[in-house]
Amino acid sequence: MDFCPVAQQVPICLDIYMPRRFYDALKDALDSSGWSIARLCKEADVSTDQITKFMQRAGKGQPASTNVDDAVRLANALGLTLDEMLEDRTAELRSEAADLWRSLTSEEREILRAAARGRHVDMDTAQS
Repeated sequence: MDFCPVAQQVPICLDIYMPRRFYDALKDALDSSGWSIARLCKEADVSTDQITKFMQRAGKGQPASTNVDDAVRLANALGLTLDEMLEDRTAELRSEAADLWRSLTSEEREILRAAARGRHVDMDTAQS
């Protein structure tokens, strides 16, 4: 990126990640909390039968799902947000990108726009 002096001044987050599957996150949370499915469901006011079936199916690699409201309740009962439970950093990374963008001059922004489009823009022509 020698054509882009901004690259040396602004740290760019290159984290490539995928949020965890809900099954894996819930299984790990249950293991680390020591809670049973029944206790967690009671605390979260979620159907024990529904979550038990979900865990059994997903544990066997079968298609399984639960609704997002219940997933949020389960995470909250464990003292977590759903994003934290899934280790989903999307909102954090977007916020970081927005903060970095706001810190750039209009010329630096145009350079990044051009780079994202796959073009080379000279600093002299980057004036907006």
